[in-house]
Amino acid sequence: MPNTCALDQCFADTDQGKWLAANAYKYGFIIRYTADKESTTGYEYEPWHIRYVGTALSTELHTKNVETLEEFFGITGGSSY
Repeated sequence: MPNTCALDQCFADTDQGKWLAANAYKYGFIIRYTADKESTTGYEYEPWHIRYVGTALSTELHTKNVETLEEFFGITGGSSY
């Protein structure tokens, strides 16, 4: 049976989505558009949308509990860039 949550917010509730959220930073990735950050990023939550930023930055974001690149770099998201 195909995974009907592959490109939907329910992906976060799958085993794969939970693993990705917990471990992506270890491999240099971040979840690009996180939950409850639409006003920061300008995009809806996309738990499947990962971005490679390198292990140094992904680890720093994880350690500092910063969820978005916008917050980390002090920029605005969405239509303003």
